[in-house]
Amino acid sequence: MRRPLIIIGVCLVMAGVAFFLLARYIERQLGERPYVATVTLNLEALAAAQAKYRAGNASYTSDVAQLPANPDSSLMRGVHARIVAASADGFIAAGRHDSWAGRCVIALGSYTGDSLKAGEPRCYSS
Repeated sequence: MRRPLIIIGVCLVMAGVAFFLLARYIERQLGERPYVATVTLNLEALAAAQAKYRAGNASYTSDVAQLPANPDSSLMRGVHARIVAASADGFIAAGRHDSWAGRCVIALGSYTGDSLKAGEPRCYSS
């Protein structure tokens, strides 16, 4: 008589733990989306500005201040983007948000590869 009660109790505890872990996973995934979207949008704008800069200068810049200003920069509060490396053949930039522990990267030209497609931000959660 005791054995079925123990089995039911263990199953209930396991189901509770599984539900808790699932809820935390869903909360984390949904909670990160706005930050990932904002960082991604910022990096795409930076890539477009880099392409525009290269058209006039035959090289990418490593200084964000030399790029044309983004008119929607007020929407990017909390986003920090930096150009990691730049050359005449390509660039790679990274971005993050104050309220998100992850980061995103974007590249054009010689800095792209199998895991990093040209002009497509790739985000990593911590």
